[in-house]
Amino acid sequence: MTLDPKQAGDDLAFMRALVEENSFNNRSFGINYFAAGFLYGLQCLINALLLITKSDVSTWVWMAVGWLPTIFFLIINFSTIWLNREQPFGTGTTKRALNAAFAGGGIANLLLALIFGWAAYQAKDWSIWLLFPVVVCAFQGAIWFTAAILRRHIWHGITAIGWFLSAIILGLLIDKTEVYILCLGLALFVCMALPGFIMIRANPPKPTQA
Repeated sequence: MTLDPKQAGDDLAFMRALVEENSFNNRSFGINYFAAGFLYGLQCLINALLLITKSDVSTWVWMAVGWLPTIFFLIINFSTIWLNREQPFGTGTTKRALNAAFAGGGIANLLLALIFGWAAYQAKDWSIWLLFPVVVCAFQGAIWFTAAILRRHIWHGITAIGWFLSAIILGLLIDKTEVYILCLGLALFVCMALPGFIMIRANPPKPTQA
């Protein structure tokens, strides 16, 4: 039996690709995830506070609370996408699979937001819209469960459980709007902002080249 150096080199490259991780890509994803959890979690908490206190604020305040988190998040999101434009899904097979799953989940969430929003508008029943975050939580739980299986990290599994529990709790609070929004805000902080922060801390910034 002879050893083909070229074949051996190709096999080694393939095995390296299976396990290689791009820490900068992980950090960028963590930044996006933290930003989404923090900004939208804060948005929910402010909305809940305004509803609970029955504050008489102007329409501009409601518009600012409604639009500013999305504007800030899009700026952060596009910035990280631009920095990762050469390898948007990372370099390892597992990393690419997980990032693709999160990206696919994000696209699905966008489509569902349009569907639920249109259905609520047509029916003039905004309780329909409140089902959308429940679906998002379930989606996020499924993706983090997949991450826990592939990565075998305990905190990934805990995050998945947190999302699943959030979906159940929110489903039970559909008719209690103020409490529902408050719980949604807490879920975003705990299940999204916190995991994002963990990923940022675990992956140092990309070293600058001299």
